[in-house]
Amino acid sequence: MYFFEKEKLKDQQGVVLLMSLMILLVMTVSVIALSRVIIGEVKMTRNSDNAIVAFYVTESGMEEALYYLKYSKISGDFTNYFDQLDDGYSVVIDDERGFINTLSTTTASYFESFDIATSSPVRTEISLPGADIPSAATNLPTDYKLDWTIDDCYQGGHASDRLEISYTSLYKSGSTLKSNTKQTFTTCGCSNGVDTCDTHVSADLDNNKFYYFTFRPLDSDVSYLKFTPTKDGDDYLPGYATVKVSGHYRQSIYHITAGLPVYAPTSNVFNYIIFSEQDLEKGF
Repeated sequence: MYFFEKEKLKDQQGVVLLMSLMILLVMTVSVIALSRVIIGEVKMTRNSDNAIVAFYVTESGMEEALYYLKYSKISGDFTNYFDQLDDGYSVVIDDERGFINTLSTTTASYFESFDIATSSPVRTEISLPGADIPSAATNLPTDYKLDWTIDDCYQGGHASDRLEISYTSLYKSGSTLKSNTKQTFTTCGCSNGVDTCDTHVSADLDNNKFYYFTFRPLDSDVSYLKFTPTKDGDDYLPGYATVKVSGHYRQSIYHITAGLPVYAPTSNVFNYIIFSEQDLEKGF
């Protein structure tokens, strides 16, 4: 019996070491897993902080572009000021922060807007940036077309909904500034299975005048509107400024696009900005 117990005791030698190694392994794996979670949280926090800084850097670039736009308007010189930003104007704030103007233009082929409420009409214009109100032939558009959409148009019973179109012409007769306002309406007229309203086409423009347009839904919200002035079949819409700025901070990049009428009042220029944020690019 004595020899049996002794032999059995010898078979259990090293069990404590094995158990210790297993416990150590479990603890190591747990620490590594917990560390990965903590590091991931730190990365997310730092990315969020970087994104906020990148946003304000981008906004600074946008404000500078709008300053040049307002100064160009006041001085009547868009060529030597605002238009120069379109050449990739950039500012390096420090080793980690900076922005670049990817687009600054006062010419667009069309104007578009989204989610227009009955209480909030949208406005745009046909004008020549930096030019005086015309008193003679200026070769401006003679026609325009309007494409617009109402969500759930046919099924929701919006086929008879109307859109009010108001437009004021500005021109000079000799040295006298004159204006004339007209108003018309267009009906959606969408068909089954289609949310797009009938295209409204007009040839009622005088190519010797500037125009300011207002579009107001009368019955329900318009989800999309596209206004395209034309001359001899070609798209033509000067007088609408578009600015695109990309700002970066460390590995975070932010993009902002703003669109506004060139001749908006200087004091209220920020009221006309339409921001459209692109996907945020982040890294660590």
